[in-house]
This record gives sequence, C-alpha cells and structure tokens, in this order.
Amino acid sequence: MPKPILFAALLALFFILPRVEAPAQQALNLDFESLSAEGPARPWGWAVFMRPEGASASLDSTETYEGRYSLRFACAGESEQSMGYWISPYELAGRRLSLRGWVKTENASGAAWVSLSAYGENGLIREVKSAEFQGSTAWKAFELDFSESAPAHSYFIILSMKGSGDAWFDAFRLSIDGVEKRAVEAAESFSAEQMEWLRANSAPVESLRPAAAGKEESFSGLESFRKAVGDAGIIALGECTHGTSEFFQLKHRLLQYAVKELNVRVFAIEANQVEVERINHYVCGGEGAAEEVIKAMFRVWNTEEMLELIRWLRAYNQEHPEDKVEFAGFDLQDPSLPMDSLSHFLRAWEPTLRPIVDSLQGPYREAWRAQYYPQAPDSVRAAWKTNSERVWAVVSEREAAWNGQAHTEAGKKRVARAVQNARLALQAADIAYNQNVSRRDTFMAENIRWIQSQCKPGRRILVWAHDSHIARGDAPDYRHNYFNGSGMGRYLSAFYGEGYRAFGFSTYSGQYSATVSYYNHTVVPVNATPAPRGSFDEALHRLAEESGANAWFLGLRPALAMEGNGWLLQPRPVRFVGYAAADFDYGAVMSVPFQFDGLFFVDRSSPSKVLR
Repeated sequence: MPKPILFAALLALFFILPRVEAPAQQALNLDFESLSAEGPARPWGWAVFMRPEGASASLDSTETYEGRYSLRFACAGESEQSMGYWISPYELAGRRLSLRGWVKTENASGAAWVSLSAYGENGLIREVKSAEFQGSTAWKAFELDFSESAPAHSYFIILSMKGSGDAWFDAFRLSIDGVEKRAVEAAESFSAEQMEWLRANSAPVESLRPAAAGKEESFSGLESFRKAVGDAGIIALGECTHGTSEFFQLKHRLLQYAVKELNVRVFAIEANQVEVERINHYVCGGEGAAEEVIKAMFRVWNTEEMLELIRWLRAYNQEHPEDKVEFAGFDLQDPSLPMDSLSHFLRAWEPTLRPIVDSLQGPYREAWRAQYYPQAPDSVRAAWKTNSERVWAVVSEREAAWNGQAHTEAGKKRVARAVQNARLALQAADIAYNQNVSRRDTFMAENIRWIQSQCKPGRRILVWAHDSHIARGDAPDYRHNYFNGSGMGRYLSAFYGEGYRAFGFSTYSGQYSATVSYYNHTVVPVNATPAPRGSFDEALHRLAEESGANAWFLGLRPALAMEGNGWLLQPRPVRFVGYAAADFDYGAVMSVPFQFDGLFFVDRSSPSKVLR
C-alpha cells in the first residue's frame, strides 16, 4: 500500500487532471496524457500484460517528446515486460491502419519495441512489429502499417521491453484509412425507427428512493417491472458496477415492492453463505447490530445504502413476526466457516463421526488459516478435493438418519444446513483444485436452488449479484453471452425456464465506487466512461435527455418475439466493472435481450457511500 502522504498526492492528481470524456465513443489515450485511477502509476486505458520482478512502468513528466507525459519502462533484470491498449474492432476491421509514435531508450541491454495485432476466436490473426530500439538513443520515430480482413474481436497496441535499462514511449497516433483518430466507434448506432421501438417499450422510473423504515412505500411506476416478472419464483437484479449509489437505492425500492406485492420472502446476495447468517439472525431476530453484521459481506456491499436496506428488513420483520423475510448468501469462496459449522453440528448429533470428518477437513482448513485463497501443488490440491468428496459422501449417507432424529422443524433445518455446509466445502475445494473460476457460477446456481428448496411453497426469492452472474446467457452464439454462456444465470435459466427472470442495471456516465486496482484495495470514486454509441446505455441516455427523467425501465421480453428483431439481438457493448476501477469498461459485447428480461437504466451514476 502507498504511504498515506503519497497516496493523498495521487488522489489529488486524479481529481485535478482532466478526465477522459469521449463523445459517445471509445477514447484513445495514445499520447499518455490522461491518468487512470492509479494516478501516475498507469495511464488511462493501458493495462499491464507482463511485469516481472525488478521492472516498473509509470508516467514521466521529466522526459517527453511532447505534452505533459511519456510512459517510462524501467527494468533491472533481463526479463520482458509489456503493457497493452485494447481497441474495439468495430471501426478497424478490414480498414487500413497506421500507427505512428516515438521511442527513446537509455542503457537498454536488450530492446524496446511496439506492436499492433488483431485477435480472433482462435487467437492471434496478425501482428506487425516496429524495429527494435536498443542501447541509448534520442527520440526515434516508428510507423506500423496494418490491414486485416479476417474477423477479429480485439485489436491491441502492445509496448514491450526486454532486458535492463529504460525506455520511453510518447506521442502515438492512430490513423484509419489515412484519417487520424482520437476516438473510435464501438458499435452501430440506433436508428430513428429503432429508437422509436425503445421508446415504446420503456417507461421512466418515477423514483429511485426507497421508503425509510416505518414509512409508507410508494410503488408508482413499477407496473412494467411486475409485468416482466410474471409468475417467476426467482427474480434476479444485477448491476454493471458494484459501486453505483442509485443501483443500491433502486434495488432497495424494488425489494420493498417485491416483499409487499410479489410475495418475496428471501433476499439472496452474492456473499458467503455461512457468514451472511449473521445478518439473517439480525434481520429475523435482532441479534447484534446492523453496523456490525454488515461486515460479514464483501466490502463492496459495506455501504450506507446497504445498511439502510438491512435496517428496513429488520423493521419489516418486527412488524410481521409470523411472515418474516430472510437474508441469505449464495457464494462459497471461503470454506473455513462451513467446515467449522459442520464440525460443531457433529459434536451434538454424531460425536463419533466428528474426529473422522475433522481429520479429512483439517489440511484444507489449516491452509485457509495460513493464507486466504491458499496456493499449493497439484497433488496437495487434489488431496483437498478428495478429502472433501469423502466428507460429502459420509454426510450424504447419514442425512436420512439425522432427519429421523430431528423431531422439530428447527432440527430438520439444522440437518439441511449441515449437509449444505459439506457441499460448500466441496465446492470450494473443487475450485481450488481445478483453478476454474467459472465453476464458481455453477456452484452459486446450485446454492440458490438449495435456498429455493428450503422455502415454503409459493414464496419467491430476490437475487442480487453482478449483471454477469445473473444474465440468462441464452444467445445461440456462446461468444455473445457473459462467461461464454457458463454463468450462474444460464444454469438458473436452463433449470427454471420461465420461473427465472433477470434484470440488468446500467448507466450512461457519472461516477461509481471501486478499489484503485486489483492490488490497491483503497476505495475511491471512479469516473464512469460515457457509454459509446450503439450501446443500449447510450440509446436510453437519449430518452433520458428527451424527458428529463434520470431512470428508465426497458422491457426486453418483446424483443425475442417480434419480427425483424436482428438489430435488437445483434451484439452490442455493455458496461462491465468488477470491484476494481475500470477504464474503458465497454470491452464486453453481448446480445442483450438474450441476457436480461429487462434493463433498469440510471442516466447519471454517483458513487456508493462506503462505510469506513
């Protein structure tokens, strides 16, 4: 972590310097003049590809070809480092490209170079490289000419340096068919006729604000949402960023509506299942304090907005003690609590079995004590999984006998949770062994199904997670689905069919809260890239400008049934931000009506209020 004084200086630079504001296109920060949320450590839009030990890259204001900054690579060893800039292929495919710029080196034992490449479904299609810059040289120009007609999903400008020494890069310019570009289009814009369809199938959301605890709720303007939900038993609400205040507020209001009008009795969120029981004990029984139990969730949910939602659920349950709403998690990443809970259960229900289970779970449990997300050789990870499978087999075999001992509803719930804890530990061990993150989505879907199995008939579940997790993923071409069609929502859609409804949440511009990077976990307000032309976000922004309404709901179910719907189903860029700051966050291209039954749109995003 940076020293406090240095970090404060970086933040000051971030807020003082002009931010990248493209006129509804993808901006090209090829002159390195715009800073990312990391400040001078990384220019906006440029991502680290390789960074060996002893290597560094940063903006340099003391050695430039022109402007305020160049990008400097420095390395003390002989390894290779590189950074790249992703460019949307929409305007580049089949065109004549020219990339020009300047490079300077000092005591470069190896070489520095620049490349321009196109990638398709099967990997690299074509790459052109500049001459190598070696030794100590003054600023030298390079020019790359490139043209490729084969379909590409990505174009990259890559800066590379191998060996010790220093290299500076500056004043890059990209031309398309001889015309210099500072920004490129990312998709085909919506026509006037297409805008009319969007206008006819959308409606302003009158209010984002939920009612405070104890106050009467107003559900005016939510009838379109009710219609899109239909008879679905599982209603999923997404978000394209984890840090937009308006998303929290609107989803809180929709939860109030779903509880009062749609018979939702479980609120399930992307958080570790066992840890979230602390929050459930608070909202259902008043155990603990809201300010403390909220810490059981990932940091992105530790906001003032989420705190108000938890307090509202507690107030509702106090008023309706015979018809409470439960708070559940469905994530599985940390197996330590499920293991501990299973051991605690066995102490009371089958003490003779406890030493065997503890012995099997012990190695993986101890690895988690030593390191969050422990790393280990293949053979060790395989042993973790094998042991977890043996525990699962033992617990599954004993489930019927334990249910025979359970003479109360509470006892049967304890048995069900013990079996689920063994499942959670096995899920985590499976992911650790296979090193396959997509398996997490499969298991989260399994856990939602388990939550649903514990509900009384007719009770509905409201699910809260990222857009990428809740998306149905029904597009025939897997490339145009989140996670290539292997997301949580895809499994739920396949299992429940019409009983599952997914609603995305998007925004045109503004700010959101996120960590500075995946390595620096300081949470800051981050500028959201204005949505590019041809995205649903930019089209809904036009509707918002027409009406003055900040929020809209677009029903997408009619898009699948209408004739001549190719323009609606074609892949379009969507905003995708995880817990860390993103620069151009429209690199994902999806067939939106195959992902969501409807879109909630907020024209201007503001950062969530993170609890300190």
